[in-house]
This record gives sequence, C-alpha cells and structure tokens, in this order.
Amino acid sequence: MAKAVSRYESDGSTPAQASYDEGSVQDGSSTAPRRIWWKNASTESETLDGCKFQIEPVGENDGADYLQIAPDVPVEPPGQPSSALTTGIALEIGYYEHAITFVTANGETPAGTRRGITTTSGNQKVELSSIPTGPSGVTKRRVYRTAVGGGALKFVAEIPDNTTTTYLDQIPDASLGAAPPTLNTSGAPGTWTVSDITIGDLSAGAYAACWMRYNVPAGTSQVGNPRRGYVSFKETGA
Repeated sequence: MAKAVSRYESDGSTPAQASYDEGSVQDGSSTAPRRIWWKNASTESETLDGCKFQIEPVGENDGADYLQIAPDVPVEPPGQPSSALTTGIALEIGYYEHAITFVTANGETPAGTRRGITTTSGNQKVELSSIPTGPSGVTKRRVYRTAVGGGALKFVAEIPDNTTTTYLDQIPDASLGAAPPTLNTSGAPGTWTVSDITIGDLSAGAYAACWMRYNVPAGTSQVGNPRRGYVSFKETGA
C-alpha cells in the first residue's frame, strides 16, 4: 500500500517538484547541493526505508554513479541566555520568557531553552547576557520573547554575528514579530555517498531530510562535454 509521504524543498514548506533538471555539469565539478524533506503525512507512524534519488539519463554521458546523497546534519538549538532587569518602561509589568535561535546559510534552528524573568515597576527593560554562540556555520542569532504573561514566542531582533553575547530588549509587546520555526532547517550535508540512506520510522507529521548533488570527478572518461544531471525521487516501499 502506498505510504502517505510528502516531499518539500529546503525550506520545509514549498512542495518539491517531481524531478529537477540540474543542468550541465563539467568534469571535476558538481551541482549545488539540494535538500529535500520527506514528511510522514499520515496520522500514524510510517517506516520510510530510504532517502533515495534516482537519475534519469538525458544523454549518453549521464549516469547514476555520479549522483551523491548525504544526510542532513542540523545544528542543535541553543541553550538559554541569562537575563536581568534594567531601568525603563518599554515592557509591561509581569512575566516574560526569552529564547535564542541559531541561523545558518541553510536555515534556522527551533527556539532554544527559555529564560524567564518578571519585570517590576520602572524596571521594564531586560538585558540579555551570555547569549549562546553557535558552532561553525552559524552566522547570526535571533532573539524571541513572549508577550507579558508568557505563552508563544515571537521575534524580537536579529544579532547579525556569532560573537555578540549581550542584547538590551526594549521592544514593546505590540511590536513583536513572527514565531520561531518548529522545523530545524539549519542543517548542512553530512558525508556524501552513492548509497541509499536509511530513514526508518517517522511518527505522524514528522520530517526527515537528505541532500543530493550530481558530482562528476575530474578526468572522467566520456564522449563529449558536459554531462547533465536530471534527478527524480523514489522511496523504497512507498
């Protein structure tokens, strides 16, 4: 029986095409890595045997042996920052929570561990410190906060580097932005392989991602140049 599996592009929300024409690939080069998300769209757990792509030859120089797959290796969400009250009246009086996300070239982590604080009259700004810095690949961080009383996190500000560890929050509740992502899109390709990658069990609504690229080694014997990568998808047992 066919499995209820949906596929999405790198952002995790745009539906993936049935196939991708990766264009011309010269010997000694590769296409830009492309990430595809698999989602279990059913209401119960499914076993997805493999994260698989297949080549569709469009010329005599094309071959499946040049198609490579890599697992998605995401950045873990950060820990909590420290927080302290400072003088001012920017925020309401009451309980707030802050959290941080890491941002990479490929996306953003979900919010990290929350830090709570209660403002008092005249002490209605919050100084965040010890804001976590990320591993290699993290280029900036984002600050999220609840409205007074706690609840859902909303965007406060972006820290445009991976070194700054303090931020003064004086953004009114009415100016808060969008919620942080729930899907971790921060990942980069792991080790490239020509073998299929096992995904295994996915709970209802869960996602798993793999990367693909069409890579032609330098000095590859061929008739004519360049090659082309034209890639479609398959899931074993789906």
